[in-house]
Amino acid sequence: MQRIITKAIGFGLNLWSLVAPQAAAKKAAQIFSQPPKPRVREKERTFLNSARQLRSERGGQAIVEYHWGDADAPLVLLSYGWAYNAGRWRHFVPALVEAGYRVLAYDPPGHGLAPTGVLNIPINAAIIRDLLKTYGPVDTMVGHSFGGSSSVYAIHDLPISLHPRRMAIMASFSYAPRVFKQYKKALGLWSPLYWSMARNFEHQVGHPLSYFDFAMMSARLPHVEALLVHSPADVVTPYAEARRYHDFWPGSHLLSPSEGGHHLGTKEITQAVLGFIQ
Repeated sequence: MQRIITKAIGFGLNLWSLVAPQAAAKKAAQIFSQPPKPRVREKERTFLNSARQLRSERGGQAIVEYHWGDADAPLVLLSYGWAYNAGRWRHFVPALVEAGYRVLAYDPPGHGLAPTGVLNIPINAAIIRDLLKTYGPVDTMVGHSFGGSSSVYAIHDLPISLHPRRMAIMASFSYAPRVFKQYKKALGLWSPLYWSMARNFEHQVGHPLSYFDFAMMSARLPHVEALLVHSPADVVTPYAEARRYHDFWPGSHLLSPSEGGHHLGTKEITQAVLGFIQ
């Protein structure tokens, strides 16, 4: 049913583009950057209530920060994927705090307990940069899916003094144009409408889509030890994305579990990432 609804939205945008191409392109971009309605389960809410919560503005966006652990302990910064919430880290945080770390997670616009808003990689990266400048340096950054790509993009133009010692990147895409093409295919957008939307995005962020090659950015991070976790069975983000990261990122480690899918939420994977951090 969801696939039919998605195609219907795309068909409507295509027809609209015949009479109002710029308005249709703007609406297509808005849908692309509009998070789905947040769903925070009771067990996630209980976990989030264990944190010191702070509503703040980072990178010009209203977010919710979650803090655990002693203020003077080494910091681990967690950034999750599209349509998740910070409750995604409930199996990571207690072990990290027990191991002597302080942990920072956050809900960006339209996610978890944060206010509604638009979100994309540049926006999320700006939030991460602000958090790094405020609370850094960090010992380790962990990013899942959208959050992993955002994390790589966030640090690529920051001074090395704000780079983490280690990064765990889980099920993350390495090349943004592929995500745009997936969106085009999912909605069935006609090419003129799609390219108008893409050009508008490029104008907004000041870079061509090809600039957002996160694997190539990782080639400039030989000083950051990296663990890449990606299942070949992931049906959301192709395993080839992890291979690209591994090819570009000097000295990176690639973990390819057969289980876990895109979420990578198995006990074994969680323990592997925690072992890498500790």
